[in-house]
Amino acid sequence: MKRLIFGAVGIGLVLGVGVRAQNSKAPATTPAKAAAAASAAPTALNPRDWPAVGNDPGGMKFSPLTQITPANVSQLARGWTYDTGAPAAGYTITPIVINDVMYLPVQGSIIVALQADSGKELWKTDLKALPNIGANPSAGGRGISYWPGTARVAPRIVIATTNGFLVQLDAKTGKLVPGAAGMIDLGAGIMEKFEGQQYSTNMPPALYKNLAIIAARTGEQGRYGLPGDPRGFDLLTGKEVWRFHLVPRPEDENFGTWGLNGWQDRRGPGVWIPMSVDPVNDLVFVALGNATDQNYGGSRPGTNLYATTLLALRASTGKRVWHQQLTHHDIYDWDLSSPPSLTETTRDGKKIPIVVQMSKVGLLFMFNRLTGEPLFGLEERPVPRFDAPGDQAWPTQPFPTKPVGLTRDRMSRKEVSKISPEAEKYCTELYDKSVNMGPYTPYGMVPSLVFPGSEGGGGWGGVSSNPEMGLVFVNTRHLGVIAQLQPSMSSGVLPSFGKQKVPTNFYVDQAGYPCNAPPWSEIVAVSMATGDIAWRTPLGEYKDLTAKGITGTGTAVNDGGPIATASGLVFIGATTDFGFRAFDAKTGKELWRATLEDDALMTPLTYQGANGKQYVVTVAGGGDAAFHIPPKPSPGGNATVVAFALK
Repeated sequence: MKRLIFGAVGIGLVLGVGVRAQNSKAPATTPAKAAAAASAAPTALNPRDWPAVGNDPGGMKFSPLTQITPANVSQLARGWTYDTGAPAAGYTITPIVINDVMYLPVQGSIIVALQADSGKELWKTDLKALPNIGANPSAGGRGISYWPGTARVAPRIVIATTNGFLVQLDAKTGKLVPGAAGMIDLGAGIMEKFEGQQYSTNMPPALYKNLAIIAARTGEQGRYGLPGDPRGFDLLTGKEVWRFHLVPRPEDENFGTWGLNGWQDRRGPGVWIPMSVDPVNDLVFVALGNATDQNYGGSRPGTNLYATTLLALRASTGKRVWHQQLTHHDIYDWDLSSPPSLTETTRDGKKIPIVVQMSKVGLLFMFNRLTGEPLFGLEERPVPRFDAPGDQAWPTQPFPTKPVGLTRDRMSRKEVSKISPEAEKYCTELYDKSVNMGPYTPYGMVPSLVFPGSEGGGGWGGVSSNPEMGLVFVNTRHLGVIAQLQPSMSSGVLPSFGKQKVPTNFYVDQAGYPCNAPPWSEIVAVSMATGDIAWRTPLGEYKDLTAKGITGTGTAVNDGGPIATASGLVFIGATTDFGFRAFDAKTGKELWRATLEDDALMTPLTYQGANGKQYVVTVAGGGDAAFHIPPKPSPGGNATVVAFALK
């Protein structure tokens, strides 16, 4: 085993392929500016508001509000609700609140503004009514953005649509901003060569000064197609200001990491979760998706930069500052599926600005956000070989030395679930027919039991943190999948392989419960000072198992992330038991639970209304129906915004 503090493994050097963070040049900042950045994390526009999906530009998901405390959280009750008018079928968007106005998409294409202390509708705009926007202009699955404007330009709501447009609405009226910048065709000049494909996004634009930074969601299969390149657009003129090539071209640094001929018209990697911005240091952090085809890399020999990479770019120019690739030559479907989170920690009396990245592999990485240096060191460790013809696994993968043990990455036969004799027998038979080789078990030519499964160990909601307490909070899941490779065709022209799950989507028993022993999901607190786990608590329950005395299971899948408050609380929905919960940030003890009409599979928010009350808001929006045991009633109700406040 070779320890890497900030170096490169020899094999990468031999091949001319970097597998570490590489600095182009030191960040352009004065000592005073750097000191300011180190002493304060990015803050919200107003501490009473929640102006972005992660609250501050860096996505810390932390609120300084203290009206709701561990001592009185049990007194929370519904303050108001809002029926979105759309069936609860997997709502995953966090609304934003600015100056007592809440903005959110509903029914896909409709953007609404609500009075944040009453839920009263102020305006409603249907994107479908905009001229020349094309079919199905949904606001996407992760949120919308607010731009405060300038001295002469009124505030705007900025939306990236799933059919490839960047739209700006007047925040006060909901009307389309006039001029070329009001509606930008993101596919123009890019998609003409890819007949039958569409430029698509699934993220709120990241905003830096007057720039909207956006990237495409590219999918996970197919050699040829849509590039996922991050691009910066001027919100005032609509012009593209910069573009960064995620698959390096011959004139770019790190060219050759896809082989000499693997770059032309290469599909992806893309981005499908929010980016994070450090406005003080002119940085934007991008968590990249996986290379295509996702389980076979015969057409892409090399590490495949910048797939599955945490990438720090200069926000104003798009120039690379540093990167850390977190899975080399991905054949595992290990896209970075959660937003980078910018926060700070203290070491030797000095505050250090950091970026925290939870991975689908179930590993939590922390880096100095200015340099890319690992906070607790990084090790390149050998991983299992791969048996698909014409390809091979990269021999090592990066592991943080701390924290460890957040999620399950392997399974022994004795760890088969024993919640019933029937489950134990069924799951053991499946186990005996599959191969598990520990972390980074590849999908091979025989059935492979892979942990975490394709849902990941960390969810797309990502982490939150409380810098005052020095803790990061993350919800994790422990759910496997059994699959093996089957021959396929990539883009209809190249022989390839893709995984086929057996016998069902996940490694579950006849009743649908995971085949591995519980807990199946948890919420975990990690110390930023030491990298140690401070506490961990099962997240969610199955009432029929609880009634049998089987407790502490968590629910099989949890989606959406936590938020933290300065008063010492952590709020989270995420479970498939209709629950919305508050935990003590110091101990992990559950202090309050509300039962909703449906699951809340989005990250909540909190803010102070004009009436002086602090609200905590979630959306009972449904989703993950396969893990409801017993099944949910069908048809269900509409997705509903639910705002809680103290009685």
